[in-house]
Amino acid sequence: MPNRIYVINDRCTGCTACSKVCPVTCIDMVARPTEDKAKGVKWPKLAVIDEIKCIFCGACVDTCNQLGEKAKKPDIFHAIVMEKEIVASTGPALDPTAYKGVWCYAEQRHGKLMPTIYELLHVGRQLADSLQEDLSAVLIGHNVAAAAQDLIEHGADKVYVFDDPMFAQFLDEAYALALTELIKQEKPNKLLMPASTIGRSFGSRVAIMANTGITADATELSIDPKTRMLNATRPSFGGNLMATILCEKHRPEMATVRPMSFPRAPQMPGRQGKIMNVKFDPSKYKIKAKFVEFVPEVSKTVDITAAEKIVSGGIGLGKADGFKMIEELAELLGGAVGASRAAVDKGWIPYRHQVGLTGRTVRPKLYIACGISGAIQHLAGMSSSEFIVAINKDPQAPMMQLASLSVEGDVYEILPAVIKEIQALKN
Repeated sequence: MPNRIYVINDRCTGCTACSKVCPVTCIDMVARPTEDKAKGVKWPKLAVIDEIKCIFCGACVDTCNQLGEKAKKPDIFHAIVMEKEIVASTGPALDPTAYKGVWCYAEQRHGKLMPTIYELLHVGRQLADSLQEDLSAVLIGHNVAAAAQDLIEHGADKVYVFDDPMFAQFLDEAYALALTELIKQEKPNKLLMPASTIGRSFGSRVAIMANTGITADATELSIDPKTRMLNATRPSFGGNLMATILCEKHRPEMATVRPMSFPRAPQMPGRQGKIMNVKFDPSKYKIKAKFVEFVPEVSKTVDITAAEKIVSGGIGLGKADGFKMIEELAELLGGAVGASRAAVDKGWIPYRHQVGLTGRTVRPKLYIACGISGAIQHLAGMSSSEFIVAINKDPQAPMMQLASLSVEGDVYEILPAVIKEIQALKN
């Protein structure tokens, strides 16, 4: 039986509560049909659900049922019925006890560890301690074995190292085969990967080859104490909804983690752990892809995810030209240029500068918000900044309430004065 969802006309009051909570806006309120009026139904409106657009999340059902509990009237509410298809399992039942340990993939580029691994080790340690299991790192590359001790000093109990000329340059196919083979041998319980270009590129391939699921771009991770399952939460529907994803019937439970969502694990010099050198025989596999050439990106723009100082502009700038001030101040500070979603949607600045749930998550030492009121999606992407300066005409704006230092006034008067002062100090 396919999924179905429908409204019981006699019970629907047309209150609009269901349409307000629907994340995909698939519920409309329409005039009630004549036959309902003939039955004596007094409510003029009726909810109608577009089953094609519906994602069967159940938000409307829960809301209607909650109203029914509060109203305590047996003849209204409890008006939405959802019937979901039950898919029978075709394989053997999963034995979760056969899978142990939390793994973190240590991304490296040209022999250098990317800082995302320290963030993964931080949250990975929390998950491993909740499960009372070991925390391991997986390192794939060439001439990278020396980095294994660094991973142990940042919290890994064990490091699996693939060190072979075959892995000198990143190739999805080769890296995925190596990691999948290790997963099948060692059976980890959870696997975290960075939601970077590389992590996104081959993480999904690994999930398919290992016959498991993966949550993309997670910003929150926790362990359910009752089920010991991974709760991986990520923004959905343009950041308007936070969805927690579960992988009940497959292991390892995988997630790519948005950079800057967690602090870095501290280094503990001299910490001891196990280093496991993994042998990988490439002759067993037919790898079709070949590395041809690496061409580095040439850009004067500082990447906001790695910046220690960020100057951001929002819709309060009023025009695209306002970003010239933002760029000038960012350059003087040696920082990056950020933006709110509203400014990006206006076309004032490219998407790569967008900060927030639907853009980038940042964690700079200094964040200067100019003309940004502070929608919850934006705050979620930068609220972990060490010191926040907000410049806005509205003293009640959420960003002004969050800021370490709030400056009430016109950004076009304040920023030029700040720029002039910094230039004077530099001269």
